[in-house]
Amino acid sequence: MATVVQTNVFGMTADSGNPCPLVLGGESLTSEQMQQIAARFGVETAFILSPDRPTSLFKLRYFVPNQEMSMCVHATVGAVSYWCMSQQRNQIQGTIETSLGEVKVRAQEKYGRLQVTVNQFPPVFSEKNPGIAEVAQALKISEEAFDLSVGPIQSVSTARPKLMIPLRNGNTLQRLEPDFALLWELCDRFGTTGFYPFTLRPQSTPCDVEARQFPNQVGYNEDPATGVAACALGAYLAFYSPSRHQQNGRYAYTVGQGFAMGRPSLLETAGIVSRNRITQTYVGGTATISQMKEVALQSLL
Repeated sequence: MATVVQTNVFGMTADSGNPCPLVLGGESLTSEQMQQIAARFGVETAFILSPDRPTSLFKLRYFVPNQEMSMCVHATVGAVSYWCMSQQRNQIQGTIETSLGEVKVRAQEKYGRLQVTVNQFPPVFSEKNPGIAEVAQALKISEEAFDLSVGPIQSVSTARPKLMIPLRNGNTLQRLEPDFALLWELCDRFGTTGFYPFTLRPQSTPCDVEARQFPNQVGYNEDPATGVAACALGAYLAFYSPSRHQQNGRYAYTVGQGFAMGRPSLLETAGIVSRNRITQTYVGGTATISQMKEVALQSLL
């Protein structure tokens, strides 16, 4: 038997945000079977497993319908939220095991909700990036829609690389209808895992930045909340727009995502700058646990 926990992560309401099923009791599953289960759910799915190290809280493996992922922040936030609920804890600090290694997590109740923060890694800024004309063609917008005063079109990774694309306004952002075949071809050619167009002039008031995420061939075309991308965006803004949102070397941003999909989400991201270098990055938010169900493992395959 297995337990399937349905979560919605980063949502502004209980039924918005990014859905993520969590599967417990799947220790006997092969990688191919985990992939099959994620394909059946049709969204990113996390498997909570026993840790290899006694000091870790648990191990996570992440799958989208088409492949295994090395890191998924919203699944991590959902898993930590479930773990706290199951342990009747309103705060924790510890590590979880992922294919990228041990990742630090923190959780603490704030304003009546559990706020989970996931450490990521110092940013890596790619030197090989697509040109303005290519990105404009893939997004089906004019080159004048970009706001390169904020920073360049550049792939940034704090866990997995995402292409940061600054736009002038929220209206352009919300109306994007990409040429996905070209978008995916550019992702493959430049070694990035998705496009992350954003604007510093959001239409949605609760956020500092508004963004959309178009992942590279994962089994769906858009993601309503993407922690690895929001974290990379926070590092990008701390590097290229250092006058904004700075307090004692800590650069913090609230990123809105999912509005164009009708699943409004908010993510909190921060970067720590020391001696002119971004040395630490974080991203986090809240999760809603909507359902828990005991099922036979075979019924998921």
